[in-house]
Formats: sequence, C-alpha cells, structure tokens
Amino acid sequence: MKVWLQSIAWKLGVALGLIEPPRLQPIPIRSDEQRRLMEQRRRY
Repeated sequence: MKVWLQSIAWKLGVALGLIEPPRLQPIPIRSDEQRRLMEQRRRY
C-alpha cells in the first residue's frame, strides 16, 4: 500500500510539473558502417 501511494504521489508530482521525469540515456549501437570504418583505421 505504501509503495502504491508513493508511486501515485510521484506520478501526480510529475504531472503537475513539480518533479522532473527521469530521462533515459540513449545507448549507442554500432552499425556495420561504423565497424568497417573502425577496421580501416586500425589497419593504417
């Protein structure tokens, strides 16, 4: 019950703009093009 009440209070604070919602950091995903360029740099 306590956890539920805290989550409701937190969501209400975010909705009212009192609390800034957490922002997730993007995870970089290497593409095949980036991998190919990295291999070319290593050869020289």
